[in-house]
Amino acid sequence: MPNIGTKAIRGLLPSAARTVSTASQIFTDPDVAAIRLYLNLSVVPGGAGVSVVIRGYDRISGGKVELTTGGVPVSQVGTYCYEMTFAPDPAFGNIREAVSRAVPYQWDAIVKHADGLSYTYSLSAELLK
Repeated sequence: MPNIGTKAIRGLLPSAARTVSTASQIFTDPDVAAIRLYLNLSVVPGGAGVSVVIRGYDRISGGKVELTTGGVPVSQVGTYCYEMTFAPDPAFGNIREAVSRAVPYQWDAIVKHADGLSYTYSLSAELLK
């Protein structure tokens, strides 16, 4: 991710056991140029895994649109990264997805479960302005 400017950090989802897809709150960020999300999986039951998707919102209807795919679901304990910025470096290692796309005015992140098993994880964000 290019060095754009000042950074802010946010805790999106505290560490907890979850069995269903869980979204963060919706954020309004008119001046954010890049998002980097960190998924910390601490308990994994050996199932199909989870993935993180960044969504944008239509300001009139409130409808949400998935702007990333979340890459291949992860099913091992570890910390994984997801990035949205213009001209990112290709995803590698624990960077599961890096997409070249403008950050939406309103956005959230959803951790999508590929099965109904219990995963324990937290999700945080770095925002570059």
